Amino acid sequence: MNSMKTFLALLRDSLWQSEENLPSELSRWDATGLFSLAKQQTVYGLVIDSLIRHNVHIPQKMVFAAIGALEQIKRQSIIINDGVSKLHGLLTDNDTDYVIVKGQAVASYYPQPLIRQSGDIDYYCDDANFPKSQEVIKRLWVIDVDENHSDYHVHFNHEGVIYEGHFSLVCLYSKRKEDYWKRLLAEDSGATVTIDGHQIKSLSPTLHVLYIFLHLYHHMMSLGIGLRQFCDMAVMLHYAKAEIDMSALRRHLHELGMEKAWKACGSILVDNLGLQEDELGFSLAKRDRRYGKKIMNVVLYRGNMGHYNKHNGFRGWKHKVEAMCIKVSHFIKFMPLAPTYSFGWLWHEVRRNL
Repeated sequence: MNSMKTFLALLRDSLWQSEENLPSELSRWDATGLFSLAKQQTVYGLVIDSLIRHNVHIPQKMVFAAIGALEQIKRQSIIINDGVSKLHGLLTDNDTDYVIVKGQAVASYYPQPLIRQSGDIDYYCDDANFPKSQEVIKRLWVIDVDENHSDYHVHFNHEGVIYEGHFSLVCLYSKRKEDYWKRLLAEDSGATVTIDGHQIKSLSPTLHVLYIFLHLYHHMMSLGIGLRQFCDMAVMLHYAKAEIDMSALRRHLHELGMEKAWKACGSILVDNLGLQEDELGFSLAKRDRRYGKKIMNVVLYRGNMGHYNKHNGFRGWKHKVEAMCIKVSHFIKFMPLAPTYSFGWLWHEVRRNL
């Protein structure tokens, strides 16, 4: 079994708690490559957990480092979960409506939530509640909020936890589609997920998995995205399938012009991560799988948020030139999957960097 097959088998085993055909032992060379790949794709916890559960032998010096890293991932998840609980208490006690999205909300669907690598806490408030949330956070947590961090959210750090407060979740580069998305958010019935023993507000699974996909696709078209986001999408489609209105999801994708993009990304979930095709909501054709392989190449080459295989860092004019070249290459490769979105996105990127 080669390194990529082993890597994907370990991921599937961790996602579905399945009995994968895993090797009994990994050489130092194979283990080093496997761990490097897992770190680049932000799925280190999932891979290490599967190795441990199946007692796959790796060089002893690497065992202690792997176990230590897994425990650190769990501790970080506990810290982030505590941050979610504190934000929930703060906003709820001050009559401010919110939903937690991505991150810990999705982690709650995993068989072992703590081994999904955590980053920051993303929450969304609508137009009526966002100003209230800002006022409450600044007054009661006594912190500075970076309001110029992004076109979509504000950014702040509280007790070592990074928060992103969203006043907008996606940009679809079309007024009609933006209005449709806003209407979906306004009409969403919502759901609750259990985090740190608390019932935390989130989007309904139907809208949440759609948002995860839109966020994933946006970053994939930009500098790249890690496999963790594909795992998130697969986990929600499988473990929340009883609550997902698949006919509504298909309708939303059609209205947003994202059906082909969904199927191309979905082929990765089916062919690489082991999701059942009927859980995707669409039948896959050769064309979908052909584009899926191209997307997978980008995912594996660029890694989490496009942090890998860049030559000019993340600042300065050289970085801007390189980043724009990457974005144009992605546009050329993937434009047919979502033409309206792709042209709007590219024009936005060009204007922003002029």
